[in-house]
Amino acid sequence: MVEHNELQGAPKRVKQSDALDRYAEALADALEAFFNDKGDAALAGLVHSDELVWHDALRPGQSFVGIQRLQAVRDLLRGAVPDLALRLTSRPLHTGEDGVVLGYWAARGTHTGALGPDLPASGTAVSWEGSVVVRTRPVSTPNSSTPGAGAAPQADSAEAGEAEPASQQTAAGAALEGVEVWWSWDPVFLFRQMGWKECPPAKAQQAAEGTDAGAAPTGAEAAEGGAEGDAASKEEPVTEENDLCLRTAAAARRAYATEAEAVEAAAAAVAASAAAAERVGESAEALAAAQAANRAVVELYFHTYNTGHYGVLDHIVDPEYQYDGLLDLGDKRGRAAMSAMMGGWRDCVPDLAIGHELFVAVGGDRVTFRWVIRGTHSTPDSKLLGVPAGGAALHVMGVTTLTLRGGRICRKISHANAAVTLQQLGAARAPQLPGL
Repeated sequence: MVEHNELQGAPKRVKQSDALDRYAEALADALEAFFNDKGDAALAGLVHSDELVWHDALRPGQSFVGIQRLQAVRDLLRGAVPDLALRLTSRPLHTGEDGVVLGYWAARGTHTGALGPDLPASGTAVSWEGSVVVRTRPVSTPNSSTPGAGAAPQADSAEAGEAEPASQQTAAGAALEGVEVWWSWDPVFLFRQMGWKECPPAKAQQAAEGTDAGAAPTGAEAAEGGAEGDAASKEEPVTEENDLCLRTAAAARRAYATEAEAVEAAAAAVAASAAAAERVGESAEALAAAQAANRAVVELYFHTYNTGHYGVLDHIVDPEYQYDGLLDLGDKRGRAAMSAMMGGWRDCVPDLAIGHELFVAVGGDRVTFRWVIRGTHSTPDSKLLGVPAGGAALHVMGVTTLTLRGGRICRKISHANAAVTLQQLGAARAPQLPGL
């Protein structure tokens, strides 16, 4: 298990605000207590218990709303791994614009209980890891208006409903409350350690089509819904107007008419980001300028992903860039790693569109986003995650953090549920997870 430690030569952490730093410190302790069976009160005091929206990679595209639902997720995991020990590996947590907190975590334990009917107890030592992003807002009271408060949390499905505002004041949290969480990891690594048997493609296809008498809908199977509007689940045509992925992907694609224009913009964006990074610790205004410059570089990353204008990568990618994500890139580094990662998707999915939802700068050197991919695995003779092309429609989502150094992207840490992706490709049937 690779832990996401700081890069050598990384700049000093830049303080977003005293209140957010205090909240982040309390949050790290509260998350560890919550998952390690040391009590739920600390976390409940730091989030809007009724309105909290928790996006978990266990069920991409279908949010958990309210702390009670989160407790059910935790209890499912602890039932399978009773000695579960989770720790935040990136203390202090990173803080960013729009009241965002970013951290990385690692968990381990022994698989002595069942994780649903497909993953009976194996007695195997297991470990897994991921990231957490929390969006906060100032605590409000019923009849009060707080300038600068964050937007209302957005659930992936209609289960959120309306919730009344609640007043939650904690000394540790300094009058902030968490309203939206992205708990990102790749469950396939845990499933495989627990003995998950990936079905042959033919059997998986039968299960997906409901022709297997023993097949039952799973949380993962229901996760083919997705981002804003969940257009697919309503059986509406998916368009730029009703799908955030397509809308932001189209904006990225149209940002520059030619590759030459994009390359020129990339050179300017990198220079601006590098210059801003030199002044990032001078003032709040300097931090904001650096964050805006970093976001501009990452927007060019999305432009390249959506267009194949790989000349941009010569500017925005650090020679030592390293990748931690879904695809196996071997020992590739730098531009070769970035182009191989993008090509691994683009070469297999000719109509690929990748957009973003959450999109925030964190500290003076990171940009974190929730990405969503739509497209069809239809390129003849291509293989995606080792699966031959068969015309499968894909709706994949995950969370990525890009770290910049000198205006260039030097590291990517990304998590997504590969079990669901393999299921969409017709190569596997994701484990059933009762109660989710």
